Amino acid sequence: MSSAHPTPSRAARRQATFQLWLANVLIGTLVGTLWLVHTPDGLSPWLWLYLPFALVSSVATLAIFPGVLFALAHKLATWRLAGWLQAFAGAVFLGGLYTDTIIYRLLGYHFNGAVLNVIATPGSRDAVHLGFRVWGLVAASMVLFTAVQYGFWRVCLRRALVREREGRKPPLVVRPRFVFMAFLLPVVLVEKSVYAAADITNDRELKFMSRPLPIYPQARLSRLLDPDGEPSVPRLAILPPDARLAYPIAPPRVDPDGPRPNLFLLVVDSWRRDAFTPDLTPNLVAFAADARVFTDHISGGNGTRYGLFSLLYGLHGSYWAAMLEARRPPVLLTTLAELGYEMRVFSSASMNFPEFRATAWVDFEAAVIDGEGGEFASKISSERDVQVAGFVEDWLAERQARATKQPFFCFVLLDSPHQPYFNPGGPHHPVIEKLDYIELATTTDQGLVERVRNSYLNSVMHADRVAGRILSALEAAGELDDTVVLVTGDHGEEFQENGYWGHTSNFSPEQLDVPFLMRGPGIAAGTESRPTSHLDVSGSLLELLGADPAQRADYTLGESLFAPPAERCRVVAGWAYLGLLTGSGIFQVPLEQTGDELEVFGPGWRRLPDVEERCRAELTELERLVDECGRFLARP
Repeated sequence: MSSAHPTPSRAARRQATFQLWLANVLIGTLVGTLWLVHTPDGLSPWLWLYLPFALVSSVATLAIFPGVLFALAHKLATWRLAGWLQAFAGAVFLGGLYTDTIIYRLLGYHFNGAVLNVIATPGSRDAVHLGFRVWGLVAASMVLFTAVQYGFWRVCLRRALVREREGRKPPLVVRPRFVFMAFLLPVVLVEKSVYAAADITNDRELKFMSRPLPIYPQARLSRLLDPDGEPSVPRLAILPPDARLAYPIAPPRVDPDGPRPNLFLLVVDSWRRDAFTPDLTPNLVAFAADARVFTDHISGGNGTRYGLFSLLYGLHGSYWAAMLEARRPPVLLTTLAELGYEMRVFSSASMNFPEFRATAWVDFEAAVIDGEGGEFASKISSERDVQVAGFVEDWLAERQARATKQPFFCFVLLDSPHQPYFNPGGPHHPVIEKLDYIELATTTDQGLVERVRNSYLNSVMHADRVAGRILSALEAAGELDDTVVLVTGDHGEEFQENGYWGHTSNFSPEQLDVPFLMRGPGIAAGTESRPTSHLDVSGSLLELLGADPAQRADYTLGESLFAPPAERCRVVAGWAYLGLLTGSGIFQVPLEQTGDELEVFGPGWRRLPDVEERCRAELTELERLVDECGRFLARP
């Protein structure tokens, strides 16, 4: 400002600040178009008309937050400092919008509890490696965006002061009242009216198309007009309010004279079923020659949290939050401890993320080696996998030295096939030098898909070598013949087959189907082609020890791995949804009544029509799902 105007007037500052806010809305709308990357082909003109209105409405709603910060800055700070503060708030707003579009394009969801869990939970860096380039780009962008926003605000402020001195009013297009009344309010009213009409007429396609927009307030007029009316698609009460954990209904009764084999669970992170081949996993294929190979096996979830939870607890992922709050270990482990089993957990990824130290291992934390005690010399998962093999070898040698006959439970997690696919090299080329999440979100180039997949395949080959070393150590220690060995993946991994990368985004076969091998005393070698699931593991292991199969439903939702049903609908879990896999399609069921409706998907994760008819066809299975999700909950 010139010396004649050392302190700009409040009116001029308000005008300039409003213009900065409006610029953020306009730029944010342009950024928000990236949310629509998964918009299907063949949309009706009606939907193409609706989407721009919905996008502007959503961004303007989100822009309320920086708008409030702008106002507070000018109340609490000098005008120059307020200018920088609001510039930084605007940069955070636009940066947050762009980051959310990346998350959505990669994973199919927005900033939510899953993302906040990654940010806030210790150990999450073992699962998500952003790297210096990403953080450097974020820092540089924030500095640049803040400077640009401040410069824009100063230009607007100078112009406002010139108009003020000349006695002129600002143009209509930058007057708050005009913008709100002539532009924003009509946009919101049209968009909400269209959505309300779609809700009344049950236009599911239009309602579904609002999902890409974050914090999208939905006008559910049908509930106001007919609050007691039956919805065309059922709203399933998966998480009843005010319910408390009631797990188990009864502990298993185990034959005191039953067999006590060792139990060894070897899990390879992100190991999808079609990555179990003689070329990729020769050591595990050789091990499978004397094992029972399950050819139609799925994880209980599309991420580590729910895959391992279903494996160890035998429950749907809907119980995760209740178990975490109660810090309740699985019946499988408490029973083994009561039977005198020695407990060991070796993981090259932190067991703080997901929070297995507070759930599955809560009573056995002293038995966990996962790097949280400084055991690892490297932060690279492929190198940590090799160290895990060394830890297992040392422990087995120590058991030999003790000459102990105490049975053991040992859980091992190898992490190298998880993003970013660290490996020491392999035959698959070309490969990525470093996984770049921004590049993944902004391109669908098939060359990139090939490079990322090749890096994954080399990581699987590395994990197979480590797994072979571990299994050889088990044999060399003389423990193999007395050990039930289970080898599987915690979930699968997608490479754009359905439009996504990695896992946690959908319930497609690429993200759910995993290899599953069992070998040991009492287990017949051969092939099992009937449908099985991670849900079946814990109960089946207990029954190997002499637990009564008639009591299975008191502590697990699984079936027997040794006599699975010829046909079944299987349940899987994600952060916000359950998936019910049926002959009518994959039902995506919201865990909470947040406004999302049940949807049905088919091959390629394509949304299927005729949801009402499909619900009627699978009504028994939907009712069973609700029953199972409430079996181990009790209302106060």
